[in-house]
Amino acid sequence: MPPSLSHVLTDFQKGIDSSINLLSSIKSLGIPRIQVEIIVEMAFLRIFVTWEHFLEESFIRYAVGAASPSGYAPNTLIHPQNIGHALELILSGRNYVPWNSASEVTRRSALYFEGGEPYRRALDPAAAELDEMNTIRNRITHKSVNSKNNFKAFIRTKFGHGIRGMTPGRFLLTLPASPPPNTFLDYYIEMIRISSSIIVP
Repeated sequence: MPPSLSHVLTDFQKGIDSSINLLSSIKSLGIPRIQVEIIVEMAFLRIFVTWEHFLEESFIRYAVGAASPSGYAPNTLIHPQNIGHALELILSGRNYVPWNSASEVTRRSALYFEGGEPYRRALDPAAAELDEMNTIRNRITHKSVNSKNNFKAFIRTKFGHGIRGMTPGRFLLTLPASPPPNTFLDYYIEMIRISSSIIVP
């Protein structure tokens, strides 16, 4: 019997909700703004890792014939014997494969699933936002010149100019200039929730 996908979506939703609950709990504590920004960055990293894990787990399970709770199952181009065999094929001798890049995941999906579905359908419309999330993630986790410059370039593109002292946490707490009136963090969370529901309907 193919492995289940139900818990993959449930675990993803629980992971996102726990990070949101953490952020909600600190709002009334009177913590200095700079500390709030750091906590937001840590929560964002947890959300991003939860998203990566969801992509990997759903991908592997679909590869061995699992169906979503609604009964959806993509047409596979490979036929691994089990989850371990599927992971071995995906790794292809490497220690790991990245799941943080939307374009990389859609490219990989085209090798394993007919038409690259459901990943192409879910990730292509959100590719720009997912790339933004990856840029923010890299700025938090890496202190390299490249990650700093990429984040600065992203901020210039987003606002039309650079902003002195802008941090990932401060950006994530910023309200976009156009609707909806939520923070960028809220916007990204909603976007990956929608994408996850397309991947595992």
